[in-house]
Amino acid sequence: MHGLSIRRVLLPILAVALLGTAVAQQRTPVRNDNIYKAQEEGWFWYEREPEAPKEEKKEPPKKAPPMPSIIKLEAPKEQKPPEIEPLSVKWFQQEYLSVINTAIDDPSEDNVRNYRYATRVMLDKASNFTRQFQKQSLLDPLLDESVRSPFSSGMRGSFQGWTFESKRKATRAMNKKAGLWVFLDDQCPFCAMQYPIVSRMAKELDFEVFYITPDGNRPSWLMGNAPVLKDAGQSKTLRIGIRPAVALVVPPAKITVLTQGLLSQDLLEERLLVAGDAAGLITGQERKNAFPEERGILTPDDIKSLGSEMAKDKGALTPGAQKRIEQRY
Repeated sequence: MHGLSIRRVLLPILAVALLGTAVAQQRTPVRNDNIYKAQEEGWFWYEREPEAPKEEKKEPPKKAPPMPSIIKLEAPKEQKPPEIEPLSVKWFQQEYLSVINTAIDDPSEDNVRNYRYATRVMLDKASNFTRQFQKQSLLDPLLDESVRSPFSSGMRGSFQGWTFESKRKATRAMNKKAGLWVFLDDQCPFCAMQYPIVSRMAKELDFEVFYITPDGNRPSWLMGNAPVLKDAGQSKTLRIGIRPAVALVVPPAKITVLTQGLLSQDLLEERLLVAGDAAGLITGQERKNAFPEERGILTPDDIKSLGSEMAKDKGALTPGAQKRIEQRY
């Protein structure tokens, strides 16, 4: 009985030991045969597999910056200057002075003759140009300056008479929209001389006139019943420092000083007309008749627009100019 009971106790222990040995063999293929020699491993007498080393992420190598491209500098090719045509304008500009200097420095028969014939050719070129220029003026009315103002003495007198009447007519037409201020002083000797000129002009052109004196008193030499006003700051506003003075007044607030000092009637009327034109009092055919010298003249806008056309078409000069000149007559 006693041996049987011991056997019953050892059999389970032996089975457990055998089972543990089989499990250990499955878990590790490497075993330390002498468990007593490997005491530092403790009861876990199998070896662990070494952990795989962690792979370090390697950054891709940076690309080196591209090498700058090498620019080959080539020396500019020498361009041969264009040949100048003999006896052309450029030839005379560059060579004529040399021809003269040579003849002066060495007045030999050949050098002087060479200079004389070079001069003859140059003058003949100018004569040919002049003849063609005059021909164009005679045969093309748009290029004929006498269309605006005749050159012949007989026609010039008639034209000037017609122009004078046209200017006076245009000036007279301004009297419904404008008047005159005349600054006088009883102590001013030139004011007494200017007064009859202004009075006569105002009567002929039917202009209303207001005479202005420093104190509002009527000068002793002032005739008729023309109104006299006291200077209430008008001369200061207009910066009038010299009397007599005449100003064109266009209501409500357009005032133009025509003169400070003594002035003749013809010059006074001329300034009156120009001031009225600047104020927009003359328009249409009346203005064209008053300023005949402006007929056919290209305006700055005409020239600018013609230049724009020529930028697109180099042949636009002549037809473009003709069209615009015709519109100005």
